[in-house]
Amino acid sequence: MRGFLRRRKQRKDANYRTQGLMAPHLDSAATPEEKSLSGSSFVVKIGSLARLEVFLYPDSAARLADEKKLDKSKLVSATAPQTILRERTLIENANLVGLLTSINDHQRERVSDALTAGPPQPPSR
Repeated sequence: MRGFLRRRKQRKDANYRTQGLMAPHLDSAATPEEKSLSGSSFVVKIGSLARLEVFLYPDSAARLADEKKLDKSKLVSATAPQTILRERTLIENANLVGLLTSINDHQRERVSDALTAGPPQPPSR
């Protein structure tokens, strides 16, 4: 019985991996490939193929000023379809720039939604 459950879990994990839905984890050994941005940065590995470079800034004005250095012709927004060139996805929020390397549209949407959702709101009365 344990062998059956183990194989079932392995199949489930394999399905999650192919859908790009494995839990993200900080890749402490990686450095961002984007050298033009100067914000505080870290890299998150998502599944086995996707990579998210996150750049944090003190405020939105600093983000906007630094973001002007990006070559946006090599990036697409989270809502735009990728071309055959497999551009990275640009995700922008108040003080954050995220550059996602993923060809999975579902994953691009989920990561973008997570980064642009904003802080929790107090309950309404």
